Amino acid sequence: IINTRVRVLFCALLIKSSAKMASSAFASTSAAAFPALNTAATRSTGRKASSSSMRVSKMRAIQSSSTSSATEEETVEARTTTPTETTPTSSSLSKDLLPKEIGSCSKDELDAWLADIMKLPEQKMKLEYFKEEGRGLVATESIKRGEKVLEIPQEAIITVEVALKESLLREKKKLAELQEWSILATFLAETAQNLSTEDNSSNKYRFATYVKALPRSTGSVLEWPESDVRTLLAGSPSLFSALERRASVAAAIAEIRVNFPELNEKTLQWAFDILFSRLIRLESLGGNLALVPWADMLNHQPGCEAFIDLDRGSRKVCLTTDRSYEPGEQVWASYGQRPSSELLISYGFAPAVGDNPDDEYALNLQIDEEDPFASAKVNALASQNIQAFETFPLRLNGYPRQLLQYASFAMCTPDDPSKVDELCRAAFVDIQAPKSLRNGVDLARGLLASKNVLKSKGKRGAVLGGVQGEIAVREMLADVTRDALDRYANTVDKDKGLALGRMPEMPEASMWIGDASTAIKSSMRSVCAARVRVSERRILAKTDSEVRLQLRRLKSEQMNSK
Repeated sequence: IINTRVRVLFCALLIKSSAKMASSAFASTSAAAFPALNTAATRSTGRKASSSSMRVSKMRAIQSSSTSSATEEETVEARTTTPTETTPTSSSLSKDLLPKEIGSCSKDELDAWLADIMKLPEQKMKLEYFKEEGRGLVATESIKRGEKVLEIPQEAIITVEVALKESLLREKKKLAELQEWSILATFLAETAQNLSTEDNSSNKYRFATYVKALPRSTGSVLEWPESDVRTLLAGSPSLFSALERRASVAAAIAEIRVNFPELNEKTLQWAFDILFSRLIRLESLGGNLALVPWADMLNHQPGCEAFIDLDRGSRKVCLTTDRSYEPGEQVWASYGQRPSSELLISYGFAPAVGDNPDDEYALNLQIDEEDPFASAKVNALASQNIQAFETFPLRLNGYPRQLLQYASFAMCTPDDPSKVDELCRAAFVDIQAPKSLRNGVDLARGLLASKNVLKSKGKRGAVLGGVQGEIAVREMLADVTRDALDRYANTVDKDKGLALGRMPEMPEASMWIGDASTAIKSSMRSVCAARVRVSERRILAKTDSEVRLQLRRLKSEQMNSK
């Protein structure tokens, strides 16, 4: 029942044009473009699929025509000859640039605002600067494991409800009609554009000091020149996620400015950038999104299990530490189980190669649209709450069995078309999407995290076609991993060298403002992107080696059984 022609399309490197995506990507506020950040829920349900609703055809033609093949040297050379930013005319300076007041708040001014206005209690931490992480919090006295720190009053956080209540925009009804991410971005941009001290307009906004203290730059892909996005992420499945993120934000900004043209594009883009890098979903507050001043100074460390949430008893936002700290040590929080590619796209940094246990390569598989049984297969998958397009994580410690089951069903050619539903049940029996998963999520990661599925060991379906089917799907996976490895522009040794590059030093003033020279930004992007590429290539190489070893064993067993 396994067709020799591979009917599963490898689309991890699919790139769509930004213009085409922008027309529809934000209409439903896709989970990929606007994920739930810094949430403990991420630990249990996994990340959402980066392109769950994507439909493709003629995959290899799209790949060969769309994937950038420029090397980093070519990009650097282009940057030295062609400016990536244009200088606005004097008449547009006040309208189109990021307000100069952003980043101008001193540490003393921020501390005073937190204590006097936001009623932040005395802390066991203070704000410091770090070369790679930027701002962060360090312990000023001993902190025990399991101790609750921060204790930020609920009144000191910015939620959608607060934004709608405190916004001074005229068209409040129009503001309320926007998606929650857009509401918060609009409120941030509105506050930022009213920070001028000349007319005391900032006094009208309770969170003006906080907005002044926010960095002018985060280093995320929203700030990158598009040439850097396509070059530094070439070969990586994160390229599509990055382009989708940029297009979705552009569409959101266009939607906002229809009713609020006084908010300029630059400030709105900055606002979305801030949200991606600082927004927290508070599970104890009904899963509401919130900006939490002071808590958002905590940096992420892979493997950390300390999460920020609202304490139901005290009604304060706390961090329950997962380890003890001595004075001078940086205090860490978890942004969720996020691979380095996602950390780079959203936060502008990537851990050193080997430091992130959550690293993965996102492998996207889909039913072939040219398959004569495509429609029946899609319907059969839907009956099992499985999407026709699924993303499966490849990791250093293996890959999910569901990948093989999905591939065997996608590749099968039944003698009787009426058997498609039966084959689907055979491949996925007893597998149901957890209730926490919704449209557009990554089913594979959800299955792996589902307690019900883990308890049903031995009752999770099977790879169709017996031993021959096991061989066929692994041959497909081996071809896919080898193809993926060949699509990176640089050699492995070159990427390893770039990944080991020294992060540039930033002047203390620049670290506080959150901005740096073009050269420093470029160097940081290059090092972090190389770390992502090397991490992905390690996973692909390990998967390829393991799959080929499994193939040799299966074929040997098959020969011995004859």
